[in-house]
Order: sequence, then structure tokens, then C-alpha cells
Amino acid sequence: MLHRRRAPLFAGLAALSVACVLSGGPAGAQTAAPPSPSALPSSTPTANTAADAFAVSGVKVDINAANANTARDQAIREAQSKAWVELYKRLVPGGGNPPRLSENDIARLVQGFEIDEEKVSATRYVGSITVRFRPNAVRDAIGGAGSAQYVEPPTRPFVVLPLTVTDGRTLLWEDRTPWRAAWEERPATSSLVPLVVPDGELPDAQAIGTEEAVSGNADALGRIAQRYHAGGVIVARTELPAGGPDLSRGLVVDLTRYGLDGTRETQTVNVKPDASDRPADFLTRAVTQVGAQLDEAWRRNNVTATGPEQTTLVRVPLGSAADWVETRKRLAGLAAVTRNELLSMTRSEALVNLTHRGDPDRLAPLLNKRDLGLTRVAPPAAMGTAPLPVSAAGWQLTLLPRGSGSGDAAAPAANPGAIPLAPSAPLGTAPAAAYPTGGLGAPPRNLGTLPVRNAP
Repeated sequence: MLHRRRAPLFAGLAALSVACVLSGGPAGAQTAAPPSPSALPSSTPTANTAADAFAVSGVKVDINAANANTARDQAIREAQSKAWVELYKRLVPGGGNPPRLSENDIARLVQGFEIDEEKVSATRYVGSITVRFRPNAVRDAIGGAGSAQYVEPPTRPFVVLPLTVTDGRTLLWEDRTPWRAAWEERPATSSLVPLVVPDGELPDAQAIGTEEAVSGNADALGRIAQRYHAGGVIVARTELPAGGPDLSRGLVVDLTRYGLDGTRETQTVNVKPDASDRPADFLTRAVTQVGAQLDEAWRRNNVTATGPEQTTLVRVPLGSAADWVETRKRLAGLAAVTRNELLSMTRSEALVNLTHRGDPDRLAPLLNKRDLGLTRVAPPAAMGTAPLPVSAAGWQLTLLPRGSGSGDAAAPAANPGAIPLAPSAPLGTAPAAAYPTGGLGAPPRNLGTLPVRNAP
């Protein structure tokens, strides 16, 4: 499946007004040509791209007004309001109704919008719109609404490898099976966990082979993850008869998610057939159900406290250099910690600034799920010539044995030669530019905006 890009975006009201005079239809027919491929890094492969967890796509609007311009403006504002409701339900455990915000308040949360499809007449606007929100503004709004927790999306997407077992033979790149085709044709819809499906071109096959995907070879998984700037790899394995899915039996999908920090989580999704299903429709529905289950698993394990960001200075006891490497790997896989900064290190301990939301007491259970213990301790002696701040000594971050925490993640499979899925960035450095922090999955886009409406 070749790379598919959405229609170009409207850049503000000026472009919107010009487009109003053109005939209805897809937005791509009404705007300038999309950016040239050179706008993207040449090393970035093409793929079925991931959706952004802070974007809500496919928002339907149908507005009648005195003229086309007024109808379009009202449609965009209505799409922003509908998208805010959907995003709140996605990010807040238990969902529920979001706080009532004015149009101006919602507009301040919006980074931009994208016209997916539209039809315009003299007095009516019908369309489908994608709304992209500002991650930090959304976090603040959720906390300000009284919610104590929210779900932090992944900062980078996951690569999906669809494995098909047919007549005892496991296929990944060798043939374009119906299972792989269903994943390749999966639209980049809104989801909590952004997913990327490789094209299956030669560099993909060179990065990871079928047997390596089956066995969970860490080196190969690292190569395919790095190729797509991903935060991990999901292997989706199912059995299909040679003639396609058997609608009388349903489908069983075995999922294994490999994280950058070396974690390995498994789950099974059972897809029941529907009397009206056709084979292609059934597999499409199976892919959608798998995506929903992946979202739910992430939601269970990545609940984060709301509130303003704060920094906690912690001591990290070290028995060896390997302890520091392992601590850094586990911190890199935790969405609740937004930034890290290594201040100093000796043979026996390191001092690290952890930036997070909520107080340290709420952070401790989230770290425990990654087999990291955060506890209050007595103030340590100052290191070096400069004295430490009084607040520096209150917490200690301890490396716990794998599997001893309260999380559902299983320990990595035994592999003496295993290495992390991707090199961990030094603490305090920014993630890869292709996927900055804040829960992005899709490549950067030129998003249109509406100005905040002035109060009458």
C-alpha cells in the first residue's frame, strides 16, 4: 500500500473565503498542490501513516446559513465543538460528558483543522473535518475541569506487522495476504495508539524477516522501529484458510506489543462474524476491533495525573553502569514522565530531574508499573562543591526486578544477546524531530485556524 496523504489544508480564513467560490467536492480539488516530497526527510519511508492521538477525524457537519461563508464558518466551529467532546471521552478514564466550554474557549484549544471532504452551495455546507488540538492546552483544560486523571497517548506510533498463518506457513512480506491487505487499507482514523503499517518494500524485508517477527528478535524489531521512527512494534498474528476467512468460525488474533524499554505484552482478540459480513468487510472489522483493543490496553496502563507540570529531583542508587542504562530505558517508555534531565552522577548514584504532571505520590504507582520504585527518603549529602536545594533530597528512584511492579507488562523474553528496540536518547534530550513529544503520530501538517470570536 503506497503512502496516502490527506488533502491539503486551508491556511486561515483567507484561503477559506477563496475556496467558497469553487464548486463542491474533495478539498484537494480546491487548493494548491500538496507539498513536494522533499518537504519530508528523504530517509522517511512511505507507509499507511498513523493518526494523531490529539486529532479527531471524520467529524460530520451539515449547516444551513444566509450565505456560503457563514455556513462554512459555523460548520468549522461546530466541528471543533464535536471534536472536543470526542477527544475528552478518548483521554479521560470512564469518559462521561466533558465540561461545557464556550466556542472561544474551544478555539483556544485548537491547533488547526483539515477539510477531508466538503460540498458547498449558496446557503449550505456539508463536510467532514479533522480537528487537531494543542496537547498541553488539552491537558490543562482536563485538569481544570476537575478530572484527577487522564490517559497520556504514546509520543510515537507503533509499527504493526500483520502475520498470516496459512496451511502451516507463516507469511509476512512474501505474499500480500488478505490480512495484510486489510491492515494496509486501514484509514488513518482517530485512535489513542497511533499505528503505522509498512509497505513491505525491500528495506522493510531487510529490516525484519518472518522468523524474526515470530520469535521477537530484538535486533530486527529495533531496525523496523527505527525505520519508521516508532516507539515500538506490534505483531498481529492470525490463521486464515487459503481461500480467505471462514465466516462460520470467526477470527482469533494474537497480539504481541514490544516496547522501547524492553517490555513485552500479549493479548488475544476474538472477532465474531456477522451474518451480513463479506470476507473483506469481516477483515476490515477485525482490524478495527484490534485497534480498539490496543487503545483499551494502553488506556489501562497509562493513566496520568492531571495538573500543571512540576519537576521532582530524585536520587537513583547505582550498583553498576548497567543499572543506569536500564533505568533510562524504563523511564523512556513511561508517558507520564514528560522530560528527564541528568544533573550529576557518581559511581554509587545519579541525580535526575523528572518533569511530570501531578504530585510525586501520584507518579509513584505509574513508575511502579515499569518496575521503578519512587519513595521518600532522608535528605542526602550535597554532591560536589555546590549544595543541593533542600527540595532535592526528598525522593529516591529505585530499579526493581523485572515483573515485580504492579503493571500488566510481562518481562522481556529471555535473549542473552538482546538489545533495546532502539537506542535510548540521553536524558534531557528531545525525541526524534519526526515525532515530537505531546502524543503525535502523523507527520507535521500545515493546519488552518479560525480566529477567536470577539465578544459582542
